Amino acid sequence: MNKNMPAGGGSAFGGKIVFFGTANVALPILEALLKQHEVVAVVTKPDAEAGRSQGLRESPVSALAKDLKLATFKPETVQNNSEFFGQLQGLKADIFVVVAYGKILPMEIINLPQYKTINIHFSVLPKYRGPSPIQSALLNGDEQTGTSVFILDQKVDDGSLLAQEIIGIEPDDNYFTLSDKLAKLSAGIINRVIQDYTSGLVTPLPQDETRASFTKIIAKADGKINWQNSAAEIYNRFRAFYIWPGIWTTWNGKIIKITDCLPDPDLQTESGSADNYGCGKMLEGGVVACGNETFLQIKQLQLEGKSEVATADFLNGYPAFVGSKLE
Repeated sequence: MNKNMPAGGGSAFGGKIVFFGTANVALPILEALLKQHEVVAVVTKPDAEAGRSQGLRESPVSALAKDLKLATFKPETVQNNSEFFGQLQGLKADIFVVVAYGKILPMEIINLPQYKTINIHFSVLPKYRGPSPIQSALLNGDEQTGTSVFILDQKVDDGSLLAQEIIGIEPDDNYFTLSDKLAKLSAGIINRVIQDYTSGLVTPLPQDETRASFTKIIAKADGKINWQNSAAEIYNRFRAFYIWPGIWTTWNGKIIKITDCLPDPDLQTESGSADNYGCGKMLEGGVVACGNETFLQIKQLQLEGKSEVATADFLNGYPAFVGSKLE
């Protein structure tokens, strides 16, 4: 649906697009644009060091652009970069489209094309502005989220809206699955949104600043488990930080990554209360006592320096794990 967007009128769009994107989630949108429009160039982040070898690796968008033989730019900076600005001018594009690019564009670039620059953001704006909207929705246990298409301006994710779509979040959705759903949802509407916007069939709608909320950059430390939280809260953290940075705890001075888990609201113990054990206490069968009298079933884990294993196999190798306290 086009949510709360007034209609106007106008002619069909047949112009040129420059696509700005870096991450995997941008790929379906780029592929959708190519089906109906002329993408004259792709802008993505420079190749970055990756892996233990620290060799350079190109972004997913760069790899796709190479396969499709699209002109590709990888500027180190987009701020005060006269050479890059001149290159964009030379393309004579009618609109720029930005999806998970990873750099903040200056207004001189945003306003360069006739129809300026539009951005796809994976939340129902103005909720969850900033770099981690998908993780935030999962962390908070939201039952729905969505995608927003808006005109970029100088502030982060606060430009006028062109369209929004809402979808439900399934209980077993994690960052990987929800990102995929939102990318495909966005790919399904982007061509229609561009058509409606450039032909005057939709009037940009300013966001309600009073409802704005903001997200932060996720760090590795955010994956540290607080066993005082409920099992549901810990599971939501697992979903939000799957695959990176993951969730982790410490045992005997070593880090243990929890790579699969599930709350068990029906679990009963001899005493009937997780609080009687103390939060973080490891019980039989890979069950951990959590806050609010809840329990978390650990299904798979990885001890620092070791391979990922099923909990049953881990307990066979480390029987002292049962009865210990996770920190």
